[in-house]
Amino acid sequence: MTTEIVNNRDIGLLIGYAATDWAQPIKYEDYVSIAADWQVSVLIRDAEPIGAIFKRDGETHVSILPQWRRRWATKGLVKEILSDMRYTKVADGHDFMYGVLERLGFRRQPDGTVARES
Repeated sequence: MTTEIVNNRDIGLLIGYAATDWAQPIKYEDYVSIAADWQVSVLIRDAEPIGAIFKRDGETHVSILPQWRRRWATKGLVKEILSDMRYTKVADGHDFMYGVLERLGFRRQPDGTVARES
């Protein structure tokens, strides 16, 4: 299986919206408006969109469709995605990501974010 990062904002937004675990759902139009100043890419595995990557000013978020969670990532791919990330926030219910991020040199901060250790 080959997974690649493709710069396709429209598909990335659709996949990111579908992959988000909404505590309080919002309309797709509002989601697009919120993401207006984010760089959005899509993760494609064997021609199938499986997730989206959102980047802005050193902050990075990854949204993965439920059926691909816990089986999409390789160490190399995660390193590529996070190469320029300075911080992020782990969504509720995804606590396993703390371990992944800590192994890559990130540490939990008092404000709830995870930041690259200097």
